[in-house]
Amino acid sequence: MNKPNIYQLVAEHRCKTPNKVACIYQDKTVTYKELLNKVDHLASGMWQSGVREQSKIALFCPNNIEFALCLLATSKVGAAIVPLPLTMKGDALEAALKSAQCDFVFAWPTVAKAVADLECISAECIVTIGRGPVTKLTLEQLCALHLIDVPMGPSENPYILTMTSGSTGQPKPIVFTQITKINRAFKATIDYYSLSKDEVVLVSTPLYHSLAQRGLLMPLMLGATVVILPKFTVQAWLKAVETHEVNFLFAVSGQLKVLTDQLKGRDLSSLKCIVSSSATLEVADKSRLLSLLKCRFHECYGASEMGVISDFDITKPRAPLKSVGRPLPHVTVKICSAERKELDCREIGEIACRSETEFVGYFNLSQQTLNSYDAQGYFYTGDLGFLDENGYLYYVGRTKEVIKSGGINVFPSDIELVANQLPWLEECAALGVESAQFGQVILVAYVLRNDAPDEAQTLMKLHFLSQLTDYQQPKELLEFESLPKTEMGKIHKPTIKHIYHTQAY
Repeated sequence: MNKPNIYQLVAEHRCKTPNKVACIYQDKTVTYKELLNKVDHLASGMWQSGVREQSKIALFCPNNIEFALCLLATSKVGAAIVPLPLTMKGDALEAALKSAQCDFVFAWPTVAKAVADLECISAECIVTIGRGPVTKLTLEQLCALHLIDVPMGPSENPYILTMTSGSTGQPKPIVFTQITKINRAFKATIDYYSLSKDEVVLVSTPLYHSLAQRGLLMPLMLGATVVILPKFTVQAWLKAVETHEVNFLFAVSGQLKVLTDQLKGRDLSSLKCIVSSSATLEVADKSRLLSLLKCRFHECYGASEMGVISDFDITKPRAPLKSVGRPLPHVTVKICSAERKELDCREIGEIACRSETEFVGYFNLSQQTLNSYDAQGYFYTGDLGFLDENGYLYYVGRTKEVIKSGGINVFPSDIELVANQLPWLEECAALGVESAQFGQVILVAYVLRNDAPDEAQTLMKLHFLSQLTDYQQPKELLEFESLPKTEMGKIHKPTIKHIYHTQAY
């Protein structure tokens, strides 16, 4: 018997609670009945425009109701969707469309025009979302076509292709089926955090990212309510939580860090659970948030290919704040050497795991998929870490970010930990950069607080000399007004490296 797909799970609530609010976006509310009726019309229009089971649709759309409609209509038809950032352009845009072998593009007007100019997708297959029309078809026109029944798509087919970059910089699409997304919603979220249909869930990160998609689809499959934030700002986040009495949310660590100064005096009593993800929080930030939040506060660690791997409730007594928690019940973890031999407790190596929420593979890259696993079915994440005697996992960094200093491996996190002891340092990043004189040297990029002393850089060097061994000593210090970050709030070290080399030469 075929398992229900995502559309079918959400559609159950049109029958059970048709007038319950499913989505809130700005001043717009959409009930389950209204949402599913719109999805049915869009799926019908997609079918009539040529979208079929296993067609691949590139989606360029901001956080809004239309994003939800596209995800659910694609589920119903049985096609696959490739969510991509609106900022993508030029060669990168064309490479992404070709690597995923996209047949259709549904895009915001600016991107729709850029795709049309590339001439790599047929003009009849480009659909404009929002005000236009830029192309022959708009999403509104698809929804207005005569409603027809369409065959229900199977849950086993590829559903979402998430774009990442391989070691060569070329796009490497990660393939998920609807079953994978359903398992991540229920096993790794609803069941694990004990959520119910009464929840109000906030989505405040870009929807082209996997975790935000779970934040959107999970409450809809549960019969709860989702609040979609167009874009994260501190005030918009706080207003959404207070106005809509949000209970649960995923937040990236960068968001939580900037929120800490604004939490006092705000009514966040509706919050039951916050889960920090993306990048690990500094221990000082965790401690500060613990003093401000009056709800369960979790931190999770994961990989796009596997989903959430480990998690723990930081609010519990004696929680090891330096860790990223224990593996989830459906996940097993081991730490391995470069030769893929399992290591003992507290030995640093590559994090490998098995999970019931794993991906299908890299699209059209069967050998890379195979190379990512060992004979026991463990996926190698490319992350470094270790396990302690109580089964807690500690994240150290990326294998490709390890710095070779004098023939010795240096972990950037060790240097960043020492740097962050300085009270007037806002944030920092340690990385290896090429030097004509020394080969690879350690660079620390940093941002100072307003109260930093004039001799901050000298004091920083003295601090490193007193706290770090000789091979850990940074050769270069580079001050920034703000460190470059991704839309998920992660510090983007390749951009720092590029800026350094541009200035150096």
